[in-house]
Amino acid sequence: MSRHFFSYREGRLHAGEVTLEALAAEYGTPFYCYSADALEHGYRYFAEALKGLPATICYALKANSNQAVIRTFAALGAGADVVSEGELRRALAAGVPAEKIVFAGVGKTARELAAGLDAGIMQFNVESLSELKLLSQVASARGATAPVALRVNPDVDAGTLDKITTGRADTKFGIDAAAARDFLLANREIPGIRVEGLAVHIGSQLTDVAPYRLAFERLIALYHELRAAGLPLKMKG
Repeated sequence: MSRHFFSYREGRLHAGEVTLEALAAEYGTPFYCYSADALEHGYRYFAEALKGLPATICYALKANSNQAVIRTFAALGAGADVVSEGELRRALAAGVPAEKIVFAGVGKTARELAAGLDAGIMQFNVESLSELKLLSQVASARGATAPVALRVNPDVDAGTLDKITTGRADTKFGIDAAAARDFLLANREIPGIRVEGLAVHIGSQLTDVAPYRLAFERLIALYHELRAAGLPLKMKG
């Protein structure tokens, strides 16, 4: 995958075929410069690895919410992972189809949940049972049904920095796997809610795939247990 999209030629830094010196002269400084070629190359490399799988690639706007960056990924066919109403609006404005938008993140407000429902997004990644209750209230009041994936805490140490590890039992993120199972088995019908799947996020800046493998193994085991009990979870990207 290694390619250089920013390089020095004759002592001048280039972004592709354009010198940053020329960009500075045209736009002034300071400025941010992104390479569309680099974004496209990275996306296509990743998409090729998932070819043939039922996967939807969603760009996380929290990484960089520059509108041109979002548009670039949208044009390539990417969906969006958003964590606020503002990011939802930016994704829609950049051309991301609502049916390819996942609303994740902690602390969603009733207004933000309503915005996601009104837009007709693909899925809400619900972080807690209290959020699920709020979403149920908001959706029921609007006569809508919210497609939901519960974020499960698999109790897996990502092996990364402690402050960005989110999948251990002692972190504040996600729903304990056993608690999620017991709740779903005891509450098979929730007003305004359609539980379609499970979600997981164990941390950032991982350098080893082993924690991912363990987290997915635990998630898949829970998925099969719930499916066997008659819950209509979907296998989807």
